[in-house]
Amino acid sequence: MFNDIWIARKNAMGLARTLMVATMVIAVGTQYAVITAEDHDSSLTIINEYDPYA
Repeated sequence: MFNDIWIARKNAMGLARTLMVATMVIAVGTQYAVITAEDHDSSLTIINEYDPYA
């Protein structure tokens, strides 16, 4: 979990490039988390999505 959106976005981009999978930054209360596209659930609030192939 991250308190700063900038740090969450930076980690999501790095994770997407390293694992070569789509990652997403989601909001969880007042914090942010990074998940892969496989873990996506329709109830989550997506802030940013990073696709390493785009």
